[in-house]
Amino acid sequence: MKNIFFPLAILISILFSCSSKEDKKVNLEKYKVEQINQITGVARIEPIGKISPLGAEIIGKIAKIHVVEGQIIKKGTLLLSMDQTLDEAQLAQIDSKINTKQQHVLGLEAKISATLLKIEIADKERQRDKNLASAQAGTQKAAFDSENNFENLKAELKIAKAELMEAKANLEEAIAEKKYTGTLLDKKNIYAPSDGMVLSWEIKPGEAVNIGSKLGDFAPDGDLIATTEVDELFAMKVKIGQKASINVQGTNQELSSGKVIYCAPYLSKKSIFNDRADNLEDRRVREVRVKIDNPKAVLIGSRVECIIKL
Repeated sequence: MKNIFFPLAILISILFSCSSKEDKKVNLEKYKVEQINQITGVARIEPIGKISPLGAEIIGKIAKIHVVEGQIIKKGTLLLSMDQTLDEAQLAQIDSKINTKQQHVLGLEAKISATLLKIEIADKERQRDKNLASAQAGTQKAAFDSENNFENLKAELKIAKAELMEAKANLEEAIAEKKYTGTLLDKKNIYAPSDGMVLSWEIKPGEAVNIGSKLGDFAPDGDLIATTEVDELFAMKVKIGQKASINVQGTNQELSSGKVIYCAPYLSKKSIFNDRADNLEDRRVREVRVKIDNPKAVLIGSRVECIIKL
């Protein structure tokens, strides 16, 4: 009895295995690439200009946040300011130095004007004393003294002009120092890089930040796109201009229609939604971006289902 049962079991197993292989072959035939008329993938909603991180260019302490998350703003709007007490004190000190140096320059310019006038008078006196000495109506000593005074005044003029050049150079240096300090102070103000919206802040007033610290995320104004990835098997079937549907993930509920506006010119590793560290799949993908016709129907950062019609 045992000998009859064993071969029968093997025969049933073989028949079942053959049947499974035939079923698999039939299933594969149903999914030929040429017969596919749409591609579905998970997509992320983001601005066409991409989300930009707002960063600190200088060390400081957050003094005030001027706009709230989700507020629509114009380019150049003051978003955030750091404590500027020390910088303002330095600027006041530099202003005082500049004022002192400006007065020094004015003083030297006045001195030069007075010296020029003295030189003009001394030149007339030396000419007169020289003529008198030649006519023996005056002394040689008087002529010598007049000539000596004239030359001394010319030497004083050279010194005064040199001092004026140095004073002006010192003044320019102080002005440059003020400009540099003002630039550093202004770096403690964070402005909107373009029209758009602050999506989130990652800091709060009173918090100290370093150079390169991320302060928040900024979304530039413009169209919204759904960014998805298409498997390399179907990569060549996606074209710019193809229509697409943006649905609630896992449902048939359409949020908006759309159109393919970008297809990456190369294949890359999965990156957008590859959250698992143990995902060792070696397939490559093509990034595709779909412009959304109704931006108000979706939220930036949300995941949706993107159905591209081939």
